[in-house]
Amino acid sequence: MLGIKLSEIETFLAVAEAGSINGAARRMHLTQPAVTRQIQRLEAELGLILLDRRSKPPTLTAAGRDAMEHCRRVLSAVEDLKAMGMAEGATAGRLRLGFAHGVVDLAVTRPIDELRAAFPLVALQIGSGWTGELIDQVRDGRLDAAVVLIDPNEHPPQDIEGVRVGSEPVWIVGSARDETSSGPIAPEELARASWVLNPEGCGYHMVVQRLLDRMGARLEVAAEVLGPDIQLSLIARGVGFGLVPARRVMQSAQAGELRRIEVRGLDLSLAVWVLRSSLAGRLTPAIDHLAGSLATLWAPASTPAAAVAAV
Repeated sequence: MLGIKLSEIETFLAVAEAGSINGAARRMHLTQPAVTRQIQRLEAELGLILLDRRSKPPTLTAAGRDAMEHCRRVLSAVEDLKAMGMAEGATAGRLRLGFAHGVVDLAVTRPIDELRAAFPLVALQIGSGWTGELIDQVRDGRLDAAVVLIDPNEHPPQDIEGVRVGSEPVWIVGSARDETSSGPIAPEELARASWVLNPEGCGYHMVVQRLLDRMGARLEVAAEVLGPDIQLSLIARGVGFGLVPARRVMQSAQAGELRRIEVRGLDLSLAVWVLRSSLAGRLTPAIDHLAGSLATLWAPASTPAAAVAAV
């Protein structure tokens, strides 16, 4: 045995995460034959079959899935080891952060600047995604930490460490030109509306789906588009109702063309959580610092005045 090489572990993880030899080759800047050879060498060293080559593209075998978790721990330990040489006792290394689409616009402002200033030896790798995807990535070690949106009556999975740092108020909004009442509406009236929402996987989409499920009503989606700007444009033109962070409504160029739809007995918000991987190791102080900055950012404050009509 010549021993397992770190490059073989990195290539195997690239295949596992990309879902194909071709995708791993692009990620690693290698040829496909080079990726295949590295996987074959790793399999020979371990005495295991990691990929089921009967399927196209190849998929992980049971041994491959187990090996993937071990490989992630190895790379995390290597990052910690490298960080030790940068400055004794200092927090250093590569910090992989994921942000839910609904908070990334705000979360990557001042908190990231403060994090970089406080931890100059930490290199940031930032991405965004849906909360469910981010939770999975924290769980299996692909992310060191994630900032996610969760139903305020729920908690993150028990196997993931997390801290709640704030609450994101969300509004149901419609077009100001379609105003039909002068006060809060009954929840049942939402069942008659069409909706402009993010694609499935989004926490806001899930909130509306659950709300209508409790009424025994069917969700009618008029437009499924990604991003609050295009959603608010469609809503302002009367395409349907939407569920959007209050701050995005107030900041919108269409604010004067929108109306907040108040619903009797309904006050909607999503909880903002920072989740931390069990493999974060020496990067934990940086993650804790980020959580503190985010808690300040989402500290309760009076709602600023805005040109949005309330129904």
